[in-house]
Amino acid sequence: MKILHLIFSLNIGGAESMLVDIANYQAYNNDVYVYIINSEYNQILLNSFNSKVNIRLFNRKVNSKNLIKIIEINNAILQFNPEIIHCHDSNIINFLFVSYFYKTLLTVHDINLPLIGIKRYNKVIAISSTVKKHLLNRKIENISIVYNGINISKIKCKTSRHSSDIFKIIQVSRLDHLKKGQHILLEALYILIHEYGIENFHLDYVGEGNSLIFLRNLVTKYNLDNKVTFVGLKDRSYIYSNLMNYDLLVQPSIFEGFGLTVSEGLAAKIPVLVSANDGPMEIIQNGKYGFYFKKEDVNDCAKQIKEIMSCPEKVNLIRECAYKYCLSNFDISITAENYCKEYKIVIDNK
Repeated sequence: MKILHLIFSLNIGGAESMLVDIANYQAYNNDVYVYIINSEYNQILLNSFNSKVNIRLFNRKVNSKNLIKIIEINNAILQFNPEIIHCHDSNIINFLFVSYFYKTLLTVHDINLPLIGIKRYNKVIAISSTVKKHLLNRKIENISIVYNGINISKIKCKTSRHSSDIFKIIQVSRLDHLKKGQHILLEALYILIHEYGIENFHLDYVGEGNSLIFLRNLVTKYNLDNKVTFVGLKDRSYIYSNLMNYDLLVQPSIFEGFGLTVSEGLAAKIPVLVSANDGPMEIIQNGKYGFYFKKEDVNDCAKQIKEIMSCPEKVNLIRECAYKYCLSNFDISITAENYCKEYKIVIDNK
């Protein structure tokens, strides 16, 4: 099958990471091209594509109305002549003069996204039931669900609780507290110290973003400087090798359509604690495979961390079951194959 993936930019994020993984997997049995429209891309992520994936960079300036670039993209599509065009932003189809000649499929990677041009696609894929529900509420139909997948074989698993007296917590995401809720976790740690008298923990934030200064100031305000480290942006090979060294992954998002890092935590066999958003709750099956706290409730967040720290037997039981569940639902092979099934349905639909 001739598959073309189209994305505006390739910065570090769940949608971009998923694209790399499914393109790499699909390329073993298909002719796969990835076109990156804008000049924004992370070189480490770009280098993560294997040699079988054909990459083309168009280096269009963000928000540019340069018609020459648009013509160049459309000419490249005509030359490749794909059987399916898989887009990762709804607005991309408005750049495709040739879309009327090809079958098109869109993946919607989150909730609350602008959906410009979405009704022009032959098929729409939601990454979770949560995203599908939001799309249905916005009168979008013909939606299937394909969960985002991860390359579980590359993630090192935790075997047992480390002997260190320090309980190690990790949070992996873009530093954007208005969505990802990193400030909620900091406030919970302050409560953990001053209300529960628990101080034997350390938190690592992995990622970068516009909230860095705000979060640093909050760390200082709560006197957590020796309890919190901003590790910075790390590639997935680093994350997949080091997740096993932590005792808890926390995803305190205010809203989230899925939560790829949550499934990565399950795959590393470390316990996960999420805010009660529909997307992450869907991953942990409402508490069957992980822990959760009331959304934006710092007191409940602190309480749940305390209970996780004090109940190792319960944690061990859940994380082993969670790993098996993750393996059968969120492996990238399942995601890539499900997309190929959707492609064939679209292609065969005359």
